[in-house]
Amino acid sequence: MADVFLAYLEGPAGFIKPVAIKRMKPALAESEEFVSLFLTEARTASMLSHPNVCQVNELGASDTEGYFMVMEYLVGVPLTKILARQIVDRNTFPPGLLLGLAAQACEGMHYAHTMCDGNGVSYDIVHRDLSPPNIYMTSNGMAKILDFGISKSTQSVVQTATGQIRGKFTYMSPEQLRGHDLDPRSDVFSLAIIVFELLTGTRLFKRASRLETFEAVSRTPIPRVDELNKNVPKQVADVVEVGLARDRTHRFATARAFGTALAETAQVCGGAWTAPLIAEFGENVFRDELQAHSRWMDAAQSGEFEAMEEPVGFHNNAELTVADAVVSSTEARTKLHSRPGDGQDP
Repeated sequence: MADVFLAYLEGPAGFIKPVAIKRMKPALAESEEFVSLFLTEARTASMLSHPNVCQVNELGASDTEGYFMVMEYLVGVPLTKILARQIVDRNTFPPGLLLGLAAQACEGMHYAHTMCDGNGVSYDIVHRDLSPPNIYMTSNGMAKILDFGISKSTQSVVQTATGQIRGKFTYMSPEQLRGHDLDPRSDVFSLAIIVFELLTGTRLFKRASRLETFEAVSRTPIPRVDELNKNVPKQVADVVEVGLARDRTHRFATARAFGTALAETAQVCGGAWTAPLIAEFGENVFRDELQAHSRWMDAAQSGEFEAMEEPVGFHNNAELTVADAVVSSTEARTKLHSRPGDGQDP
């Protein structure tokens, strides 16, 4: 529902800092619902200040441009890109790296879930849209959660009607799909789906239609991680299985508990990786994309941006959508390696 722009915050003595400006699409500015969702994201995210949550610094409005947010600028890749590589080869990323990122994301969500006002009253935040596109691996090895646009909290400008469903079906908890009241355990289920998919290179609930996806989330037996990837230790698979319990009373009660369990069981496969190790490995895997992005940033700052091609790997790239578009590893391999003009759909 928005466009995101690169901008620079300038100050005295040569101070300059890149930021992201997220602006509501003009065509949606007349919709009260979309304006309310945009304001919900701004109000919720602006309260959060944590290393694993993308920071929103300002909400503004313009007579000509409408509502916009000034946000922390993230250099890195969304987990969609990591998942795309894992679908093609599930051993691209070591389990310790994936579990390290997952533990960070869990800690960021635990912070949001337990956020209180000055009187100690919880804001009751539930993200409701945790999925690979909404979690970044930054170039310094940090997991960053973003996009609280459809989150539920006491600060929500618009309340979701009973029975109304928002979010991505393939990453919803059973209770969210059924339109029930939600608590942090719903986000734990979504996080567990992401961990499952990253470790196995397999889309867990992705099906050809929403009805089939609903059935898969609600009733289809859920395989174990170690059944699909023999390199994942049984202890890790046990933790993911608890996170994916359809009955939320059998799930981890908090995102922190889930993340802690992942980090502890990661010891059997060398331990959960720290941010510096994640950064070094990510730089090697995504070297071309990060270097292209650096050139793009330099061109933008120097005024040469308009004459420069879009950086390969960040725009019009099959990798950005392949994880959402495919079910099998064969489809993933075809889409991941195809490019516009080669006879394949990008």
